[in-house]
Amino acid sequence: MSRKSAAPANKNRSSPGCTDFPGRPSMCALGCRFLRSDVSGQSGIGKNGPTVRFLRGQPIFVEGDQAQYSYKVIEGAVRFSRILPDGHRQIHDILLPNDTFGIERTETFSGTAEAIGDVVVLRCPRSCIARQGEQPDLRRSMMEMLSGSLSAAQDHLTMLGHRGAKERVACFIVYLTKGRDFGADRPLDLPCGRQDMGDYLGLSLETTCRAITDLKVSRIITIPNRRQIVIRDLPRLRGIAGI
Repeated sequence: MSRKSAAPANKNRSSPGCTDFPGRPSMCALGCRFLRSDVSGQSGIGKNGPTVRFLRGQPIFVEGDQAQYSYKVIEGAVRFSRILPDGHRQIHDILLPNDTFGIERTETFSGTAEAIGDVVVLRCPRSCIARQGEQPDLRRSMMEMLSGSLSAAQDHLTMLGHRGAKERVACFIVYLTKGRDFGADRPLDLPCGRQDMGDYLGLSLETTCRAITDLKVSRIITIPNRRQIVIRDLPRLRGIAGI
């Protein structure tokens, strides 16, 4: 797959080189936006610093690339994956607004991040993040961000720990409800298609579709279209998920 260059979310995207230290975007002198708890829905450069837009399917970075930047999702969804030795793809994370990714302990990225749909991300130099972590008032925000990433990894392990496909899919749907507005008359938007969902849950496409159909037949969910579901019985869904 050919790689396209990233399109800036704003033509006036600031360039590195403020007076604080080399490599820090000048807009960040107004305050670190990467460590803020909520930047979703605010893609303007004047509000968030250096934002970059990626089109559907476009790689943000590829496994083995130099890890010069870390990222935070502002709009859309991102998948982080690796190719296994047998050639199969394993999606390790599906990242939603306010999720951070690309925070590496080595000099290269350990996996590939791609835009599931059109995506806007906040891009922050690693040197900037390291320097911000040295400031006492931002250290707590840094720890909360890393704790959130660890919690997401634990949620994923919980999903994979379920033996049945229906239980895994139910756990994934419950996970999507966290911090999101939904109800009997408000559909829950799915951030990815059935194939990505299966790769994330360690299931085949056919098995994923059967599990979703089982939940529909049981009247736990309804499906107005392929990218939305309506949860009709959240307690039963939680019961199947074991949450």
